[in-house]
Amino acid sequence: MTDGVSDWLTVRPARPDELKEVGRLTLDAYLADGTVNPAGAYAAQLADASQRANDAELLVAVDPEGRLVGTITVCTPGSPLAEVSYPGELEFRMLAVAPGVRRRGIGEVLVRTVLARASQIGAHRVVLVTGEKMHAAHRLYARLGFIRLSERDWYPLPGVRLLAFATTTATSGPSGLGLRHHDVGGR
Repeated sequence: MTDGVSDWLTVRPARPDELKEVGRLTLDAYLADGTVNPAGAYAAQLADASQRANDAELLVAVDPEGRLVGTITVCTPGSPLAEVSYPGELEFRMLAVAPGVRRRGIGEVLVRTVLARASQIGAHRVVLVTGEKMHAAHRLYARLGFIRLSERDWYPLPGVRLLAFATTTATSGPSGLGLRHHDVGGR
């Protein structure tokens, strides 16, 4: 994959020497949102960027000074980290932006990089799941054309519901894939 660049941000694959920092950034972002138990198994998975880099495509957003400011994990169907994708789809997980640099479009640049990647590889749809209380993420996904895919919602733990979202890609042509618009919260 070629590096993605915005006006001030570069998106590229994470380097091996950055993996501990990527793990810390990811965990810190989720902890700042109050969406993960710091002692739970998912917190350990969020912190383990080395495993994510082995199992999927781990991208980072870097500012002009070289600081890591965000990350996203890109999964193909069948990847050990894929949760809801089917053949012909690309899935992303663990979108995280450092708490001190939020609301600057970093998350949007990361998601747009995944959308471009999906088009490059011929995927017809990009899918994801997100927590019910991640309202800022829901608004971002709605702005980028994602709609609810409720038939793929699932519960990783009792009482923890993950909401599925999807969008078609430029390679898929007009939206005719049976997706339905639903309220995505905060819109």
